[in-house]
Amino acid sequence: MPKGDKRSNGIELTDMVYDGQWGEELRGGLGQLVDGKFGGDEIREAAKNSAWVGWRNDSRPNTPVITFEFDKVREFSAVHLYCNNKFMRDVQVFSEAIISFSIGGRHFQDEPIRYTYVEDNIFENSRNVSIKLHHRIGKWVRIELRFSARWILISEVVFDSDVAQGNYTPESQKPAIGKDKKTTTLTKEVPISTAHQEDPLYVAIVVGVLTALVILLAVAIFLIVHRHRHRKCFASPLAKSTVSQKRTIDNYSGCGTSMLPENKMIIDCGLDVKSDEYQEPYQALKCAPYFSYSTVLLEMKDFVKDSNTALSDSSNYDYAVPELSSAPLLTKRRLDSLSERATDLVEDKLDLDTRRSGAGSIRSKHSTRSPSQQEVFIDLKRRLETTNVIEFPRHRLRMISKLAEGAFGTVYVAEADGVPEYNGTITSEKRLVAVKFLCHDATVKEREEFERDVRILAALSSPHLARVLGACRSPPLAVVLEYLELGDLCAFLRTAVPPAPHMLLHLATQIAAGMQYLESLNFVHRDLAARNCLIGKNYQVKISDFGTDNEAYACDYYKVDGRIPLPLRWAAWESVLRAKYTTKSDVWAFGVTLHEIFTLCRRRPYEHLTDNEVLENLSHLQADDGIFECVERSANCPRDIYDMMRECWRRDELERPAFAEIHLFLQRKASYIAT
Repeated sequence: MPKGDKRSNGIELTDMVYDGQWGEELRGGLGQLVDGKFGGDEIREAAKNSAWVGWRNDSRPNTPVITFEFDKVREFSAVHLYCNNKFMRDVQVFSEAIISFSIGGRHFQDEPIRYTYVEDNIFENSRNVSIKLHHRIGKWVRIELRFSARWILISEVVFDSDVAQGNYTPESQKPAIGKDKKTTTLTKEVPISTAHQEDPLYVAIVVGVLTALVILLAVAIFLIVHRHRHRKCFASPLAKSTVSQKRTIDNYSGCGTSMLPENKMIIDCGLDVKSDEYQEPYQALKCAPYFSYSTVLLEMKDFVKDSNTALSDSSNYDYAVPELSSAPLLTKRRLDSLSERATDLVEDKLDLDTRRSGAGSIRSKHSTRSPSQQEVFIDLKRRLETTNVIEFPRHRLRMISKLAEGAFGTVYVAEADGVPEYNGTITSEKRLVAVKFLCHDATVKEREEFERDVRILAALSSPHLARVLGACRSPPLAVVLEYLELGDLCAFLRTAVPPAPHMLLHLATQIAAGMQYLESLNFVHRDLAARNCLIGKNYQVKISDFGTDNEAYACDYYKVDGRIPLPLRWAAWESVLRAKYTTKSDVWAFGVTLHEIFTLCRRRPYEHLTDNEVLENLSHLQADDGIFECVERSANCPRDIYDMMRECWRRDELERPAFAEIHLFLQRKASYIAT
């Protein structure tokens, strides 16, 4: 790596403890970037302790490149760079990092990982920048940093990696790269063949085969284009999208008047979650974004009259909240084995001490609910009986960009007209909607489950939940949901002008209101975060789940066994370590979401810790050893708000507040500040 530079005030930002070869480049050794010591926010004080290495953008012709050599070939999952951001002193986090890998150290891969950092000119604190490396293989890692300001200061670089399994050989050749001060050009060497002249007959056969392939390809392309011109709807939702994910600030809409046949929307509460298809940590159903389990589905047994919609006695919805000792990869066989033992159902705050288990307790719980809860419960049952999901004409949807891609299919942002309003009228304006497609190869059973889940979701009634607008029944099956003009709350807060404090409270109050509604039905979200909230005009907020499979937020998920995404920094300790999800684990996630709002989503929870260190921190709660470290209070977060966050992060879930209490507190706080 290049040696550091000296600032104008005499502060030396060179790696003074480097034990390798010294020159314009530092080679063959280790230094303070891997010594485990993190620099403070104040550069002068930290420089005395050799905490920062810094480079100035006008001191060298090229951007700084740091190359790491490891003892063995390794599989890399992430890298964490601890950076200074004193932008008032011309120091900022890099604008872009380009990361390449190599087995032998001479030739690096042609497709590096590129990571762009959103510029932060509000908070000057130092921070960890975590970059997912997507299990790339290499013994050498090269990191090239692009300047965002005059200076880049790095204190520590930490890799998350494991020794790679298998045999790997160094790269044998690579196109030569010619560089000058202005341009970078790729030149390809033409190998000189020493083989004998090929037989003319053999060459003719090869040419004939290639010609036939070209003709077949041309015919296939013609047929695809011809078919596309005659289709009114968007092409296959599984095709790779090259459309930019740019947000559209237009009004949005949707449409439809015809009804889906009721016999197609079956409320069949049997659960068969295959472990190889289970990709979303908070969803027990592939489509329903806002809940995993609810007692309402079991109690609907008495309200559904049609024999086709009756629940079998073996229904697994007895388990309102599964309390399992392993990761939530539940097969039907495993759930059936669990049905022999009782599983606790989360009660509301008034009945926390009288928790019961199993299907036999449902009746008694119904009688212990408060009148308001019982009213909401009965209303949902009525809506489940009467709700028909309208057919949404596909030709009124114009796809704009791909939003996410998960195990069930793909989610797109689309423009639509004729969107049904809350009062039943149809709007004439164009609006943005989200369209969730079911995989084209889904089985009949998966299709029926998809339709059932859409109907359940359509029965939810809260202005703070993204509602179902309709469904497209012709293949590929899709559900159309609300989407707001300004996109997800996380991206909005990062890039927009910071809202006033009372407006931040207004955002949090709306999220609490939506979660209070879900809590009253015992629905568990499992992935509450700013990325899963939408924001529209006048700071309107709605809860959704579109951020879960969004590639932009891949760094927010920890891969369990390398494949199951878990929102580790938002999840309650019992969810991570015991796979237990309740409305109280959602309360924990709400506390973290509140922290996001007051940091304008520009600081990750536990930003100074790696994923493994966050996991270790949560394990202190399981051990109850008193060492657990809460997320730090941000500078602009009021003390009483932070105290409420800490209440949400209590070890005992029964001591955490209910969303009804949280909502009331935030309402009063927002009203007080506004006046």
